[in-house]
Amino acid sequence: MKRDLAEQSGMNVAQSIDRIEVFALACAVEGGPVSTLALMPVRTGLLIKLTSSDSVFGWGEAWSNYPPKGNLNKLALLEDPIVPAFFDLPPLPWHAVRPMLEQRLHRMVIHTGESGPFAHCFAAIDMAMADLAARRGGISLAGLLGAGQATKAQVYASSPDVSDVDALPERLRAAGHTGVKIKIGFDGERDLGVLSRFRKADGAGLALYVDANQNWSIEAGLRNIAEIAQFEPGFVEEAILADTPVDQWREFAKRSALPLAAGENIAGLESFNRHVDAQLLSVVQPDVAKWGGVSGAIAVGKHALVNGAGCTLHYMGTVVGLATSLHTLAAIGGDGRVELDFNPNPLRTDLGAIDLVPVDGFLPLPEGPGIGFEPDPAALTRFAIATLDIQK
Repeated sequence: MKRDLAEQSGMNVAQSIDRIEVFALACAVEGGPVSTLALMPVRTGLLIKLTSSDSVFGWGEAWSNYPPKGNLNKLALLEDPIVPAFFDLPPLPWHAVRPMLEQRLHRMVIHTGESGPFAHCFAAIDMAMADLAARRGGISLAGLLGAGQATKAQVYASSPDVSDVDALPERLRAAGHTGVKIKIGFDGERDLGVLSRFRKADGAGLALYVDANQNWSIEAGLRNIAEIAQFEPGFVEEAILADTPVDQWREFAKRSALPLAAGENIAGLESFNRHVDAQLLSVVQPDVAKWGGVSGAIAVGKHALVNGAGCTLHYMGTVVGLATSLHTLAAIGGDGRVELDFNPNPLRTDLGAIDLVPVDGFLPLPEGPGIGFEPDPAALTRFAIATLDIQK
């Protein structure tokens, strides 16, 4: 019965959508994420809500954590040309909408040189279409995607403040975590000191991952990875530039002393699959808000698992994309995790009621149709810096 509902709810929903609302959100925080890329004293988000003529709706999110006003650019792109192109689509299954938008607006993407912002907006629409399709069928997003009886997804604490790293393991365990990703790629001596102190304080043996945010050259990366291998991280994320040529990635992967992970800055199923098929990555990390939405992440994750790689979802945004990521990972399967930001972000914690406290490293899938979450209107008003309401 659930399979029939999933198939029915996935059919031809595009033509019935006659309203699109867009919410650019922002709030200042103390203690935002710290990396070699940039500080994040302002947490931002861009949400969209699609509503059909029979009042069924779906929520999605476009990646927009940097620069601080990047969400306003994407709001403008949605207003023109993306939403007009969306309203002009023929009847399509939910998962066919994003590829059709990519095809129809391909020349415009080239002309503007804004491939990233367009991809983020397309991902938000894909998410919202999936959420709407599941709500129409009265099933969860995980159910729509074929996750069976899944009720939870594994997570890891991402990018915690390491200024008091000796106390960090206990803080993580008290918060219900069994794994953590620590930002590195700063000064080599600093990185080694942080990881050494963390492991000495970590009597429970938390799963450790590290993220260099593309800050190493190939040779520096190999040298630094060899030095941090003693701390046994499960993977090194973005050790080198994501756009490094494939032949150099291949050589780097062969020589690396640790498994490599990447994906937040890879776009396109062909590119993801190439990284897996050529054994460049041990773990792929698609981001549902950055490229591909739900349909893209599912395709990437399934291909990875079938071809010997793992899949852990990258994510650092609002609660809408987080809820979507939990359902999506449950459908992908495997032993991967969803990234759960361990820093202050009211756009994750204060947009509405949702359980964000892990138990033994797992978060429950939000219950109810679709992603099981919808933002509180008063919270949207409080955090909104710009909005759109476009009706067909």
